[in-house]
Amino acid sequence: MSNSNVSLLENTVPDSQTFADRHPVVDQCQSVWRQFNLRTPQIALYPDTIIPHSRYLREVFSVVDNDDIDAVLLTNERQSFGLEKFRSARDLFLVPVVNVSGKPSVAADVDFSLKNPKSWVETASCIRKFRERRGRLSSRFLSPTSPAVRMMAYLFVSGEDLTPVRQPSSPYYFGYKGFPNTASATMVAEALANKGWLERSFFDRYHKCAGCHSHRLTVREECPACQSPQLSEVDLIHHYSCAQLSPEATFRRGTALICPKCSKQLRHYGKDYDKPGRVQVCAQCKNTTSEPAIGFLCQDCGMHVGGDAASVSDVFSYSLSHHANTLLADDVASVERFPVAQLRYLPEELQRKITQLSSSTGAASDFLLVELQYGGREQVLRTRGEANFISMRKLFADNLQGILGEVASVHSSYEREYVLFLGRDEAGFTAYLQEALHHSESVLSDKLNPTLLVLWGTREKALS
Repeated sequence: MSNSNVSLLENTVPDSQTFADRHPVVDQCQSVWRQFNLRTPQIALYPDTIIPHSRYLREVFSVVDNDDIDAVLLTNERQSFGLEKFRSARDLFLVPVVNVSGKPSVAADVDFSLKNPKSWVETASCIRKFRERRGRLSSRFLSPTSPAVRMMAYLFVSGEDLTPVRQPSSPYYFGYKGFPNTASATMVAEALANKGWLERSFFDRYHKCAGCHSHRLTVREECPACQSPQLSEVDLIHHYSCAQLSPEATFRRGTALICPKCSKQLRHYGKDYDKPGRVQVCAQCKNTTSEPAIGFLCQDCGMHVGGDAASVSDVFSYSLSHHANTLLADDVASVERFPVAQLRYLPEELQRKITQLSSSTGAASDFLLVELQYGGREQVLRTRGEANFISMRKLFADNLQGILGEVASVHSSYEREYVLFLGRDEAGFTAYLQEALHHSESVLSDKLNPTLLVLWGTREKALS
């Protein structure tokens, strides 16, 4: 932390007091740190701002500007949207976020309040747990660089699953602990789950807006004719002599009941008429219905959608798979088995080869699997159509295999291409493959803009 920020904290001390006046709460909190075998926690502030009780927090925590950080103190939950960028810039994804703002925040791992001794114990326990589990994390993941690797490493050191937390202020109605950007976290978690690194567990199901994808929808009964929710429930009157069946309002003439069909006055309930049920009457179009429609109105963008047409969004919690835990905790160059969940997405021939390689021992079991993604796909589809895109993909794959020769094999599924390389020199091969992609694309009429996604390798890129 900069000197100006430290001064900012010190300037919050009232003139009538000095730092020599030590509040008993400081000694009590320091005692909790010692019970958990902790030094005074060294922290980074986010955002750098004046915070409640900052004088005493300055004594309970040590604000530093170095790499030896025990926790990040969240001082303003309204600015948690920038927390991910802050942690990335300072490589602080493997330390807990301690919320001292006094307001709930899904981005934090634990809440701390000088007024709540229980929170001191919870904070000390959280900091120690992160510290101990960082000690068990493979050295390859101590400085995670990609969102996927950061999520995996964070889940490992936190010892927690990625579990949705109810958050009514969010358009999704939930957030993920430790990840303030719900949409981004969901996308990364789903990608990891599809590759077998995370395991899904059903949490909840929401209806979502077709326009902005918000889960904040008002569910209402509405008129099936005009979609107005202004419905009123009224009695039906059945006139025996002429069989007229209408809402009571159509019979009412002052205090009398006059049949709108035959103009006779209805005098005796059970003899002249009865009330067989109730219906809904729309105040907008006067339509009557016994079965009002169900509709949804988005509270964020105002879009309306009928109940039958509304799409649903399933929300999951995620836990590290056994295979991921093994990889994250192991300092050897590779793990034994390719994740089974990932196999089913691959072409059959490639599945057979990887199954054979995963069960092998020695040098033959070292391999690199790369998925090719096409950044120019949408542009080619718009201008050339799907048939031409598929033809270009096939020509590109043939060119690439011709360049690679026996160095690696190219395998195609309906949607994408994969490259399997047998060997340990991952860095050298990926550089070579980038050059091969450039040459393979140079003969195409349009740019496919291929990029590499390492699905399996010997370093952290295998998770990204």
